[in-house]
Amino acid sequence: MKMKFRPVATIVVCACVALLIIGITTYMSQDTENEHATGEASISVVDNTEKIIENVFPKDKVVDVKITIDEDDFQSMMDNASAEEVKTASVDYNGIHYDNIGVRTKGNLSLRSVVSMDDSDRYSLKLSFDEYLSSQTLYGISKINLNNNYSDASYMREYLTYELAEQMGLPTPGYSFVNVYVNDKLWGFYLAVQQVDEQYLESNFGNSYGALYKAEMMGTGSDLVWIDDKISSYSGLAMKSESSNGDILIDMINELNNGTNIEKYLDVEEALKYITLQVVTNNTDSYIGSNKQNYYLYEDDGIFKVLPWDYNMAFGGLGKSSLLIDEPTQGALAERPLVAKLLEVDEYKEKYHEMIQNATEGYLSSATFKERVTQVSDMISSYVKADPSAFYTYEEYETGVKQLIQTNDSQVSNMNQQLDGTIASSGDGSGSGFDMGGFDKAGGGMGGRGMGGGQMPTANGTDGDYAVAAITPPDGKEAGGVAPTGEAGQGGGFNRGQGGGFPGGGQGRSPGFPGGGGFGGNQANSAPQGTMKDVIITLVALVVLGLSCVFVLLYKRKRI
Repeated sequence: MKMKFRPVATIVVCACVALLIIGITTYMSQDTENEHATGEASISVVDNTEKIIENVFPKDKVVDVKITIDEDDFQSMMDNASAEEVKTASVDYNGIHYDNIGVRTKGNLSLRSVVSMDDSDRYSLKLSFDEYLSSQTLYGISKINLNNNYSDASYMREYLTYELAEQMGLPTPGYSFVNVYVNDKLWGFYLAVQQVDEQYLESNFGNSYGALYKAEMMGTGSDLVWIDDKISSYSGLAMKSESSNGDILIDMINELNNGTNIEKYLDVEEALKYITLQVVTNNTDSYIGSNKQNYYLYEDDGIFKVLPWDYNMAFGGLGKSSLLIDEPTQGALAERPLVAKLLEVDEYKEKYHEMIQNATEGYLSSATFKERVTQVSDMISSYVKADPSAFYTYEEYETGVKQLIQTNDSQVSNMNQQLDGTIASSGDGSGSGFDMGGFDKAGGGMGGRGMGGGQMPTANGTDGDYAVAAITPPDGKEAGGVAPTGEAGQGGGFNRGQGGGFPGGGQGRSPGFPGGGGFGGNQANSAPQGTMKDVIITLVALVVLGLSCVFVLLYKRKRI
């Protein structure tokens, strides 16, 4: 039987095929624009390790990160920084170009503090390469944080701490210094840090299917003290993965507090390394501090790993000049079972002391540390001097570098005396206490930006309401005084003296969403939510529908 094509059917088929071709062409052309990076980046981070070290997180140079964004969108982001709204932008990262990335403000204490400043919009930023195109990554990396070096006149506390963490064998995110530009204008000198997410996990553990939790200052349970067997009771451990494995987390916390075989659920050696890192760098903005925050837990085949995070307050940035190595907690030692329970075991305690000694005789030894600080300073000083949004003058930076060396020398001497028994390494169980009034002469204050005014603020629901302590003004300045002048292009100091809670009563927590590793749940989005993958699926569906119409129109049913 001869078949006759009907004009309507022909038109439908042609239109659908045309739409499909247009969609595929658009998708492929977007990939082609970035093929020099994205094509390789679609491979795992593990396969791109050398490229990442060379192009994304080099340690021997400063790279440019050039963000292009609609001026109105950028101003809206600055004006509403605490909302952490995601905006659409393009970026040239060390010469590698990407369109359709997400950018937003980020941070906790640093974000709220900058919000309350009259003279600064220097927010930390988060770049999300996969915000709109799920396959778009930078050599496998989907998110990078641009940290503003808040409260660190030396610019290098976080950099040096991550470097030490690497030497200790801890899983460490990529990091490097970057010059950030916004719409072709130099914005500031920042530290880029890789987000702890699926790509980070693949790189460090060879998998990303385990449960990932981030300890946050709001909520309960981030101290890992046993509450009960309900995962909802541990709201301070925010889930950052699609899978929760809540039963295993409960089992680990129960065993840590009430059992005798913690190695069944916890990588003890890595946990000891994590504790060591906090102690030898005097980082109380962590698990050992009053806020019990800034660490991750990753469940790798039933065993939890403790992952380091956020070190701009290391080397005594929160004002404590020394810690008791066997009782380093701010608050009762028993309220930090990850420290208390592990150090109850002689074998673990001996290994912990060895780790401290290796650090104080190695990377942190006076000569080695001073040499490394000098090397980093030589690399970054010209960028610091030209930083247009700096929190500090160049003179304060120079002072901060000197005080960083002095602080480390003082801490190392104190720890060595504790190790050899010259001075006590523990007390009555109440912890190392609080010392928010600033360092002694040996400790320094990193340029006078220490947290002043008495007891360190807390934020966990069991410890009271969070309050931001007043910021100590630069040396020689009166509180709330006029911003100091500096070098040409150098940003002025603060009009500080911030006391009380967060502006607007905010609590400083941005709930994450599964699998994302970081975005807040209430963020507005200035771009369409669909991706090119959605478009392709829709077009394929249209073609199938068109072909179905053709079949109905062209083929007559035979009568039996």
